[in-house]
Amino acid sequence: MKGLKRLLWFLYQCFAFYTLLVYLLIWLAAWDGWLAAFMMMSFPAVFLVHLVSLPIWFVIDRKKALLPLALLLGSGLFLSRSFAFNSGGASAEIEGKQFRLMSYNVRTFQKDLHWQGSEKVREDVREMKKWVAESKADVLCMAEYYEEDGTIFDAGDRLRAKGYKHAAYFHKRKYGKSYWGLVLVSKHPILASRDTVFLAQNGMIQADIKIGKDTVRIIGVHLYSMTLKLRKLVDQKEMDGVARESRSTFGRMKKGFIKRAEELVVLQRWVDESPYPVIVCGDFNEVPYSYVYGTLRKSMANAFEEKGRGFGFTFNQLPYFIRIDHQFYDANRLSLTAFKTFSDVKYSDHYPIMGTYRFK
Repeated sequence: MKGLKRLLWFLYQCFAFYTLLVYLLIWLAAWDGWLAAFMMMSFPAVFLVHLVSLPIWFVIDRKKALLPLALLLGSGLFLSRSFAFNSGGASAEIEGKQFRLMSYNVRTFQKDLHWQGSEKVREDVREMKKWVAESKADVLCMAEYYEEDGTIFDAGDRLRAKGYKHAAYFHKRKYGKSYWGLVLVSKHPILASRDTVFLAQNGMIQADIKIGKDTVRIIGVHLYSMTLKLRKLVDQKEMDGVARESRSTFGRMKKGFIKRAEELVVLQRWVDESPYPVIVCGDFNEVPYSYVYGTLRKSMANAFEEKGRGFGFTFNQLPYFIRIDHQFYDANRLSLTAFKTFSDVKYSDHYPIMGTYRFK
């Protein structure tokens, strides 16, 4: 029995060492390699292991329980990234120099992407367009946006009718009456814009928006999508299928970490070049314990951390309990007065988020 206890203690000490490496990687956000990315992403699992271990070691040996206790306390360094204790909510009225920015991966205005022309699907598309157009945001940043004039996807007409008369698109993707990709639409004039496409629908759009006498630079992002097929993995009933889907999932995640680290280089350059206060928003496909998130957090404030509430999960499919849509802003020149995650709005596979900002 003593031998088993010694073995378990040794293994737990090894895991404790791994935990310290994970904490160090998240805190410094200095390594962009895919292995470091996997380690940082394991933070929630690491926390749960120590949470379960604490009472077990307390029963076995109270002195040894001090180690999981210390590691749990150490995880508090990242509490603000995980859970927000603010009152949250979007402000009821816009006053003075305030403006609202909503970012939302609308997934071509469909949740399940099974377009069959049925009246139920058409009604869902109409309801989603109506909700977005009437959201009361001054600026909308929408990933996987789709519009086509003269069809059920006449999103542009609906938005313009609600005052969104200015827009910035991926210029290379705008073909006549149809468009698919990232878009920034605004009720305020866009003075200048630029874009860059990474792969498929992924890329960045920058818009300098005049709000009153001030100008804000909004950078909408949709970083590399891994298109993980987790439902397919979960539904596997044979080990060969589990192994095959696990390898595929691992490969997609690895490629995603590498690609988004590369895209971050371009994003940081755009931020650094701005003469105006900057907000970076959109679908990052990165959790709060990642290299991209940690790097941006060094120079910008995160809206959820400042004014969010609860866990703020933004994904509406497996694995559900993740936050991958973010808003970062220049806290030296902008104040955040409110932030909200619309977790009851389930039109897409993402939840919309909205921040209310004020020029300083």
